[in-house]
Amino acid sequence: MPQDTITVNLIHESLDIKNVNYYQPLLVYKCAKIKLASSTPKVKILHLNINNFEKLIDTLEKEGSNDEDAFNNEKAYLKRALCAFFSYGDAGLRSVKLLIYKESTAAQAIKTELIQNRNTFITLINTYSSDGGDGITLYKDDYTHFKEDKHFFVFATKESEIKSLFTDATNTKSRIIVIHSKAEEHLNLRFISKYLHEASMFHAVNPYGVKFNGIHPITDSDTISKLRSANINFYSLLNETGLDGIPAFKEGVTLDGSPIDEIFTYHYIKYELTSKLIHVWNFNNRANSKLSSLQLDGKRDNAYTAALECTLKTFIDQGIIVSYKDLSMKINPSTNLDLSLSVGIIYNFSMNSVTLNITSQDIGDYLNTHNRRS
Repeated sequence: MPQDTITVNLIHESLDIKNVNYYQPLLVYKCAKIKLASSTPKVKILHLNINNFEKLIDTLEKEGSNDEDAFNNEKAYLKRALCAFFSYGDAGLRSVKLLIYKESTAAQAIKTELIQNRNTFITLINTYSSDGGDGITLYKDDYTHFKEDKHFFVFATKESEIKSLFTDATNTKSRIIVIHSKAEEHLNLRFISKYLHEASMFHAVNPYGVKFNGIHPITDSDTISKLRSANINFYSLLNETGLDGIPAFKEGVTLDGSPIDEIFTYHYIKYELTSKLIHVWNFNNRANSKLSSLQLDGKRDNAYTAALECTLKTFIDQGIIVSYKDLSMKINPSTNLDLSLSVGIIYNFSMNSVTLNITSQDIGDYLNTHNRRS
């Protein structure tokens, strides 16, 4: 029988789920002239809100004694980018954390930040430099230092096709969101702010069709065709052929073509259920050895399936999912935990059902993240 195979102390329960930043993104900016911390990691972290962001940007110091104009231009650019994030007309998020770095070696600090705070979305801000129009090119050398398959990365590009970083199998396209943004529109910032604000109120919100003030829609059919083929999100007219005059965000997909809201919901449910499994395991630790063979094999309900059903019904009440079916959990009776959970879920009536799987490896990953934070 399983015997104390999960050895984690969940005294600080708030660490497990309440600090998962599903709806609070991490903004990342690669600077040129801004003075950073003298010690390692050489970064600057600012906690911004809609009322103080301009003042905090003004407090940034210049690195070195030269290029005063370049420094002032960079600060002005960063203000405009954050102004787009906090756009009054878009009704988006009211606060955010900004991480500023310069050297590629310091990019590792981004991964550390993700471990400590579990931000689901990381949005990369383009720079005011000449090559800043394509965020993928700008961050391609640093991305390997902080990439993490469990998080969503949001890039902005002026291009209508992917020219680097995700052109081969080296880096996965899953959970990568690329948004076409012209000049200083900063559509990636405006999108993530509005989408996550709406998702925080109703998780199942669909990003397709979101509207923004002051963004000129793309109407050129050739450009739209290229963007759609590359799975780059863009701002166009809702009816592209009829030119109905109603602008909308399209297509609401990741770089591999998966719907953002569907993948985000899958991520959310999997993380919440993994946490629930761990809590129930620890609560029932001594009773685990008394599970019958039928319960271990998933043929009868047990404390785990009962707790999971309560959680799934809560998801239905919250409108996160429509229904679930075929809940099955198997536990291998050995001294090393071997667990397999499977459940079919339907996100909304327009989507097909998917099977969510949680294994002992997923639980191990969750616990490893917890232990690294402790």
